Amino acid sequence: RERSRGPLIAPFIIKAPYYVLTFLLDVIFEGRNPFQRFFLLETVARMPYFSYITMLHLYETLGFWRRSADIKRIHFAEEWNEFHHLLIQESLGGDQP
Repeated sequence: RERSRGPLIAPFIIKAPYYVLTFLLDVIFEGRNPFQRFFLLETVARMPYFSYITMLHLYETLGFWRRSADIKRIHFAEEWNEFHHLLIQESLGGDQP
């Protein structure tokens, strides 16, 4: 797969964790349903949204709630999108051992 799209052009500090993580994912999910791997990646992709909503709650607590109203709408749409990705992955068997 890597050879078909050409070399990854990035500094070593970026490439090293990438190659280690892709190797580990290839080893862990060897011979399994590929949707299990995607389910894990979609679950991990949701983590920044949790920290993002925490910061929005902090804005509200500090009295900047008007500033965060529009941002909350955008955040909800992004979270809704990730939620549906997980539903699709579950329906394809990604959450099954």
